[in-house]
Amino acid sequence: MPSARRMPAVKVWTAWLFAGMVASLWLQWAQASAVGGWSGLMATSAESRLRPVIEQELGTVTLLPSGHDGQFSFVIAIDPFNRQGTAALFDDAPYRYRRILYPLLAGGAGLLPGKVTLVGLILLAALGMGLATASTAALAGRLDISRWVVAAVLANPGVWLGVQLLTSDPLALGLALTALLLWWDRRLAWATLLFGLAALSKDQYLLVGLSVAGWSWFCGQRREALPLAVGTAAPLALWLAWISSTMGNGATVRGNLALLGLLDASHLWRNTVLSDQILTGFALAGVLLAIVLPWKAGSLFRWLAWPWVLLSLVSSSWVWTVGNNAARVFASLWVFSALSFGIWSRSRHTSETPPQPRQRATSPSPHHRRTSDGPWV
Repeated sequence: MPSARRMPAVKVWTAWLFAGMVASLWLQWAQASAVGGWSGLMATSAESRLRPVIEQELGTVTLLPSGHDGQFSFVIAIDPFNRQGTAALFDDAPYRYRRILYPLLAGGAGLLPGKVTLVGLILLAALGMGLATASTAALAGRLDISRWVVAAVLANPGVWLGVQLLTSDPLALGLALTALLLWWDRRLAWATLLFGLAALSKDQYLLVGLSVAGWSWFCGQRREALPLAVGTAAPLALWLAWISSTMGNGATVRGNLALLGLLDASHLWRNTVLSDQILTGFALAGVLLAIVLPWKAGSLFRWLAWPWVLLSLVSSSWVWTVGNNAARVFASLWVFSALSFGIWSRSRHTSETPPQPRQRATSPSPHHRRTSDGPWV
């Protein structure tokens, strides 16, 4: 039973969760209205090999000129273990199936009917945006900085695209940031679980849990770091083993990595549409800010942001040519940059040391007690 002191803060966290979900549902409604129906969020094209499977479940669906990842999310949701052989319809089944958590939950492990599964995809994407919003606000409270940093989620085009196109990005981001919040509060078992689930939602988010484990290791908290790293990586590793045994190489990068990918893509940007050019610029700005701002925010945020910066530098032109892709993939950099900026701005106005994650007590001595409990938000 929550104490009276904690209850109001829990309500604040819930309010931010609700705000993020409402924002997501509004974005999804706007997109559905623009394309002619809720099924249009799956972005199924008339020529898609997945169209017959989707229409068998939903009947007539809204078709778009070009397809996107939402259609893959739906088909995996209705057949998450490939018992119906639908993986044969995919261009790269191991790669598509690797991001299993989002469709697995949306389709109830393949047990739910198609229309309920579509609703599940919509609501889980909204939940991801809500979790990301609430956890960013809570982290701002821990750091004693302005909660306006939630704009890095609510005004983030990469997050908008994820919820409108029913991709795994919003859920992965929300789980990763919630795990970071739980780790900050020393709820290590729950944090480890959610770090692992974030990686199971989208494999790039393995970086968040491993970055926290790496920071803990180099800060001398090695008894904590190793279980955290193993617990973060284990769910994805086990799932990749299953994929490899049934479909092929589960660890395939599918052309997403290349040393000069950003440079190669830069030669093609002039040929892309204006909207993609704007989104590419947004993604690049996030990378640049994530290089600079964590310098002022302490080692933890350098550990969190710079592995993503490195990933951006080795991502292929496939990622960087289309701004839609880059904005979604590197949406987390805006969150880490916003939190870093908040810490830097706070340091300019006060000489106090920024709040730090709670430390595990090493003995029952009063001199080794954990830092103060602090509020939930």
